[in-house]
Amino acid sequence: MQKVSKTALYLLLAIGLAGILFVLTKSLINPNGKQARNDQNDKSSQTVLGQLVTLKPRPPRPTATFLDRDGRELVLGDFEGKVVLLNIWATWCEPCVKEMPSLDALQAQLGGNDFAVIAISEDRSAEEALAFYEENSIQHLTFYRDKDFGLVRELYVKDYPTGLPISVLYDRDGRELARLSGGFDWISDMAINRIEQAVSVGAGLAE
Repeated sequence: MQKVSKTALYLLLAIGLAGILFVLTKSLINPNGKQARNDQNDKSSQTVLGQLVTLKPRPPRPTATFLDRDGRELVLGDFEGKVVLLNIWATWCEPCVKEMPSLDALQAQLGGNDFAVIAISEDRSAEEALAFYEENSIQHLTFYRDKDFGLVRELYVKDYPTGLPISVLYDRDGRELARLSGGFDWISDMAINRIEQAVSVGAGLAE
């Protein structure tokens, strides 16, 4: 009798183990399972981060003021007639500081009557951001500061990553062409080609 009981117990354990293995296997291979949905969500977010993305409808150009090094108020509309790459950064943002040299090199290479990189600091202290310029030999980017964080608030788009850095490419009329969340190599062939394409539209018309 004891032998029969042990046999039945082993049989029940084997059935239970088989059932657990079946459920685990199904969850891994089932494309409609929870794991698959999580993978799809991760993939979706990766298609936005680190890539130039065109949003539809186009978000309006921000109208909030920001300050130059001398404390004068400016708006993005002051640069109309140029293709503008707006970059929102801060010294406490690691991917921001990593990409700043490439933005500086981009301004040196393409900056002029037709194009400008407008890098705007979100640091609370202008002195801290200016010290970063000095320490890292940022020589070609004009210093700007979003003192009251109004500009970065206007750039917010629902369901789009909001972390810094944020970069937005505008055409000569101030219409958004593309944006990018996260760090980027702005002197890569991909970046240069995209910006040169935007600059070539109406080239020579800006004074």
